[in-house]
Amino acid sequence: MSDGPANGGEAVGQGYNVPGRRPDSQAPWEFFLGNAAHRLIAYMYKVNHPGRLAYFNTKTLADILATSGVGDPSRLLPHERYLRPDITDTSALSLFEIKPWGDRGLMEGRQEVRTYLTAVNRAVVAGTSFIGGTGFQGQLLIRFARGQYIWRLEWQTPEPGITQYRWTRSQQRFESEQEAYRAGQWVELTVEEMRQYGGWVGQAAEGMVSRREQLATLSEVVGIFIDIVGTTATGAFSGAIFGRMGSGRGAQPPTQGGGQVIPLPRRVPPASPPAQVPPAVGM
Repeated sequence: MSDGPANGGEAVGQGYNVPGRRPDSQAPWEFFLGNAAHRLIAYMYKVNHPGRLAYFNTKTLADILATSGVGDPSRLLPHERYLRPDITDTSALSLFEIKPWGDRGLMEGRQEVRTYLTAVNRAVVAGTSFIGGTGFQGQLLIRFARGQYIWRLEWQTPEPGITQYRWTRSQQRFESEQEAYRAGQWVELTVEEMRQYGGWVGQAAEGMVSRREQLATLSEVVGIFIDIVGTTATGAFSGAIFGRMGSGRGAQPPTQGGGQVIPLPRRVPPASPPAQVPPAVGM
């Protein structure tokens, strides 16, 4: 991930003191929300494309080329060996950079995608060429233990290789995430809301992805299904999977303000994506 801010700069406040966080950590709320978005979006790419070999931003280009066999890492320039695209799909020969919504994210994404493509295409085998990925979009909901606003993470790929995301919340309070999803009325978050809940969002995202990754080997037994509605792929999990998650330690949101990522309801058509990239939400 290349758009996360450096640590430091803000005092620890509500939503920062989440379980597992170092007491002296000063990471600002942007770090939690950006990291959560990257973690969830990358995971949903894997869910939507289970048969593909894809690498995420923990792997360098040198490692990806060496492991996948699609190219020769020795052809990379010295500084290119350590580049880490957010999503590199060696089966589809495409890559994505994940950025926040807005003009700045779009411009930064263009530059980074050009850099990645120049590097990887210098190193791939003859007759092979990577391109910027397209057609990747979706959304996930987050429910909190305190306050009944439902948060939504939405992402789209407005141009090849650049996947942009934004966080919004339900316009009013709802008893369930299904009600919020059906209402389809989302508003931008305030800075105070981001500060208050940023840490909980990060914890919820990491917990959701980690548990599902651990349960991935059980998919043939308990049945993970993916519904494709229009051009949006939504991942949901069967009652058996969800029941296992609910019984595990830490699966439920903490009573003092934690959050829980919720799969979208089945067969409910999502709202139409905006015609153009909405403005940034302060990230």
